[in-house]
Amino acid sequence: MKRRLVILFLAVLTVLTGCKRRDLEYGSVNLNLRLNLHLNVRVNGEFEELEMPEMMRVMFFDTETYELITESYLPATGGRISLPPGKYKFIAYNFDTEATLLRNDRNYYSIEAYTNEVSSAMKSSILNAIRYGRSATKSSPEEDAWEAALTKVQESAIIYEPDHLFVSHQDVEVFNVQEDQTIEAEAETIIETWKISVRIKNEQYMASARALLTGQIASNFIGFPKEEGKTDTDVVLMFDMKAGTDSAENDIVVGKFNTFGKNPNIESRLWLTIILKTVGGETVEWHRDITDEFFTDMAVEDQTIYIEEVIEVPEPQPGTGGGSGFQPGVDDWDVENVPINI
Repeated sequence: MKRRLVILFLAVLTVLTGCKRRDLEYGSVNLNLRLNLHLNVRVNGEFEELEMPEMMRVMFFDTETYELITESYLPATGGRISLPPGKYKFIAYNFDTEATLLRNDRNYYSIEAYTNEVSSAMKSSILNAIRYGRSATKSSPEEDAWEAALTKVQESAIIYEPDHLFVSHQDVEVFNVQEDQTIEAEAETIIETWKISVRIKNEQYMASARALLTGQIASNFIGFPKEEGKTDTDVVLMFDMKAGTDSAENDIVVGKFNTFGKNPNIESRLWLTIILKTVGGETVEWHRDITDEFFTDMAVEDQTIYIEEVIEVPEPQPGTGGGSGFQPGVDDWDVENVPINI
């Protein structure tokens, strides 16, 4: 409700005020902006339709200085706006995301979509779990893997997964004519959705699961085409996983997550760390380099990674609790409130 009130306030404010105005010879021209949002994303070999956004922020920039001239807030399908005749650079994006934030929005090429980092307390808890996993290993190769994971998480920011952000950008020209003009624009998400699943034994003793994936990028400059706008800042993505079954009725722990994309740096490895909590209160850690799996034909085509290796969840010891299935209330994974800068 609070978010919707803010959106309504901004829409009214746009009508009453404006950004930097251009001194032009002519008055404003009425425009019909038609936005076509591509809502389908491909995951696990199928197309999923995303929810239609509530509102779009529409921005027009100077073609020479790239500075913001004016902006409006319109329904997702577009609406009527007025602009003086001239040439503009145009950006529209949905203004209803919670996790995906925007900064440096006064210049066309500096607008950056990003998400917040997790708190220092959350990061410390994650590092402690990885240290525990490293101490529990016996073989040298596994120790090396945990050391690599620990070093990567220590050195990199851990971020929340982004919401889908539908972006449209193009050059437009407004002519000095009497009749209304129409601008047609296409918008598609700059966010990728992936699915990762790992075989699991004793799924009934698992209470919750959280994953860390290295080798991801931190943000995207939305004034550029999607691939060109990707940054090369290496971060760790955090997302939740849950129990499920695959097509062969095998028990799995599975997570569907959003990301700005993989770091294009060839040296950037994708280390997947899964931290499970059991119904008996124990912590189980699993770790693996999944870089090769990330680039299989199935992964590239379906945005899906399936790992055959089995994670074994121990049976709860007498006196430590028990039960079956997922149970809420695991202390380490309490919901964390993060301030959203609007």
